[in-house]
Amino acid sequence: MKFGKQVKGAAGASVAGGTNGGGGEAQLRDKLQREAEMELKKQYAMKARRRLKAELAREAKFSATNRLMIQNQWRKIMRLAKVESLRKEIEIMSQNHERDVDRNDAIIQMLDRDLEEAEEQYSMSLRSHLQNIDILIDLQDSRLLALENEFENDLRTLEDEFDAESLEISTQHQNETNQLHDIMTAVDIDEKERETDAKHEHEQLREEIRNKNLEDINVLRITLESQIEDLEKHFEHAHLNYLQNTDQRTQDFKYLTTQDRTLSKEVC
Repeated sequence: MKFGKQVKGAAGASVAGGTNGGGGEAQLRDKLQREAEMELKKQYAMKARRRLKAELAREAKFSATNRLMIQNQWRKIMRLAKVESLRKEIEIMSQNHERDVDRNDAIIQMLDRDLEEAEEQYSMSLRSHLQNIDILIDLQDSRLLALENEFENDLRTLEDEFDAESLEISTQHQNETNQLHDIMTAVDIDEKERETDAKHEHEQLREEIRNKNLEDINVLRITLESQIEDLEKHFEHAHLNYLQNTDQRTQDFKYLTTQDRTLSKEVC
């Protein structure tokens, strides 16, 4: 429409200017023709530009679509490659895991054998230790029994000796007492026979003899009491010696028992 208007305007201008002469009309026609050609070229250029933009837009759209398709295909290819790579890695890891499991099983079996051997050695050591403990206990019991028997024998011997000495002393004392009574009886009889002749002398002599006899009895009683005290001291000394010897052995037994318990705990 614009081009038509321009052509009509140019024709009107040519009619109006027809009176100006032929040269002016030719120039005007040339000018109008050039302007019309330029307008046509411009319109062609605009159409070509719009067509080119449309083509560019369509190509851009196709390019975006193709890019998405390529990306999708590439992603599929990458997924497949990644899956294949992961499968290979999983297979390698599975093989490594199987080797590790086999190696750990071998180590566990070896440790199990070592544990069984250690338990067997421990059992043997424990049996040997218990046997040694039983032997030591039996030995200690036999020693204690021997000491108790020895003590009982010594005690019976001392008691028998003490009873024998006490009986001997009592018998001797009784005999001496009887002798003294006999002497006193004889003296009394003798004094009674001579009482009529020398009563005063007899009484004095009787008192002297009685005093002497009392002194002898006191001396004898003191002697007997001293002997009894000596015997009691001897018995107490023997008893203390036995207690001291037995106390040391009892302390040794307690120490050995405590040490045995400590060693048993350490072995366990």
